[in-house]
Amino acid sequence: MLLNWCEEITNIDPSINFRATGGWLKTVTGLDKSVLNGYSLVGEFVKSGDYKHEYSDGLYLDCNKEGKKSKPKQDFRLFRLKNGKLTLIDQVYDGKKNWACEFWESVSEELNPNFRESEADKIISLILDKTGKDKKLLREVQSQLDLVISEI
Repeated sequence: MLLNWCEEITNIDPSINFRATGGWLKTVTGLDKSVLNGYSLVGEFVKSGDYKHEYSDGLYLDCNKEGKKSKPKQDFRLFRLKNGKLTLIDQVYDGKKNWACEFWESVSEELNPNFRESEADKIISLILDKTGKDKKLLREVQSQLDLVISEI
């Protein structure tokens, strides 16, 4: 499908200042939960801008940078392109260190319509969210869990 990415996402979110201080677009074809950053969203970077380009149906992650060049605000949006229609699935405004984890459930649901997050995955996601992915704190939680499990 031949689309102008800038026009399409501006139609969805008119407040966007498209690529004011940079940004990128990539396909999303899978998840790699061994990492907590953007590399966990597996895919290829593709061209995007204020021009027409050929896009295939699928999931796309858009990073739009706005604000000061020295410290831009990064907004991330997950889109589905199907039959020429672009749909916003999920978004993270002013994404911080582990912003990508916030997309994991949405990506899983989109890639596998029969997806149902397991209870263990939900607990792990909750722990990662509550600890801010602080390794020292995660090791403490792991140690306490090991003690509780050994007492059962």
